[in-house]
Amino acid sequence: MTIYDFLNLISIALSNVTFILATFIILLVASCFLGHYVVITKKMIIATCGTILFTILVHVAVAIVMYKMDPALMTANELSELSEDTIKAINTLNSISSSVLNIGVFIYAFIIYLFAFKEKRIRRSLESIIILWLYYGYINNMVLNTIIYIMGGDYMKYTSFLVGLQEEDYKFNTALLTIYIGICFVLTVFVILLLYFGYYKKERFYVLSIKSRIFFVVWLCSFYIVPSIPFREDLSESHELLCRVFGVIIPILGFIAPSLLVLTAAEKSLKEKNEYQETYLTAELEYIEQYKRSQTETRAFRHDIINNLSLTSMMLEEGRIEEAGDHLKSLLGNVRSLSPTYITGDEMLDCIVAMKADKMKEMEISFALDGVIDGGLNLKPMDVCSIFANALDNAIEASSKSQTEDSSDSAWIKMDIKRTEKFFVIKIANSAAKQVDVEKLFMSAGYTSKKDKEHHGFGLRNIRKAVEDYDGLVKAESDESSFALSIMIPRK
Repeated sequence: MTIYDFLNLISIALSNVTFILATFIILLVASCFLGHYVVITKKMIIATCGTILFTILVHVAVAIVMYKMDPALMTANELSELSEDTIKAINTLNSISSSVLNIGVFIYAFIIYLFAFKEKRIRRSLESIIILWLYYGYINNMVLNTIIYIMGGDYMKYTSFLVGLQEEDYKFNTALLTIYIGICFVLTVFVILLLYFGYYKKERFYVLSIKSRIFFVVWLCSFYIVPSIPFREDLSESHELLCRVFGVIIPILGFIAPSLLVLTAAEKSLKEKNEYQETYLTAELEYIEQYKRSQTETRAFRHDIINNLSLTSMMLEEGRIEEAGDHLKSLLGNVRSLSPTYITGDEMLDCIVAMKADKMKEMEISFALDGVIDGGLNLKPMDVCSIFANALDNAIEASSKSQTEDSSDSAWIKMDIKRTEKFFVIKIANSAAKQVDVEKLFMSAGYTSKKDKEHHGFGLRNIRKAVEDYDGLVKAESDESSFALSIMIPRK
């Protein structure tokens, strides 16, 4: 085996690894930028290595067929030693094996996608296969045209490289092929590291707009269409022009432009969601401030009770018993109306519960509170609002939906507060129309049952993140008619 044969083997191995990495790039994009529910397991990663095994089997099969076709192939050193018919048969066999490999690896990737996606599997898998095919061709065209441009846009070298390895150019084309596949591999590794460590691992999930998705697909498609356009009547001049133009533009736009598009769209999406959340929380806190002001007025009124009681006592001393009784009844009524209905032990949580209880009353949802937090939660007011306003809003939505879909059952929400040695456990249970996929609820990027998918579906993710910032835990349970969210906050 010569060094060039060894380079061929390296090229085959790198090509397979590049395809495997590209397969996962599509999954990461689907999870981080499209809001799809994707699960990547260790078994799945190991299973993708089957692509390499499939490639090896095809090459072994080709070698066996070639040997049976002409045993002299195993000992021939030069193509000139073979007959013209044998060379044609070899080229035909190589074309067939190449087609089988291309179709086979994409079918294999489709099967991987079927296991990775947890909703609309066939549709998502077909979409991913199309994007994988476009992406793979995009990278290949980008690198190939750039290399040819660096070589001076030589049409003959371009044709020789694309059509096949000719005997006189074997060494040159083998080295060129290795460089070409090596660059594709490096670019693919860079992209997957960027997606995994920059977005997936940090749980930075966004949902790109439909316009951005269409633009990106059109951009990818253009790299299949443009190279086939005859810019000049002379194919040689056309390819030279194509290589020169693409050689300059591709390194600048071919990789940077889509990256900027994704980053810009992602940042815009994040900004919109942050603005929505900020607006929501600001409104919640404003309402809470108003509620707290009313509580201040209540406390001021309580301070006047002594004066009112003194007045009542004076009436009794003067024998104005009936008038004193009426005054006392009026006073007791005012005190009862100003007393808080729900007490949790945490001032901010009291405000939120009172606010949401009013909303439940308007929607005819029964609400019950049991338990008290001794000494408060010791959380930042914004975090208390983010956690429990979101949790109660989700419960209200789910219970109201159950009331609409199944009128035979009344809608209800129950909030239980318990204390363990290390945690406060606040459990918010509600009626539900059907059982909820708890795993999907927490793992999906932007999963929601609401129509407004741009702004909803991030509530539970925010709850979990806020709770985990305090070393707390969030757990969910669901059955046919109810859903329960348990929030465990460490006691300080």
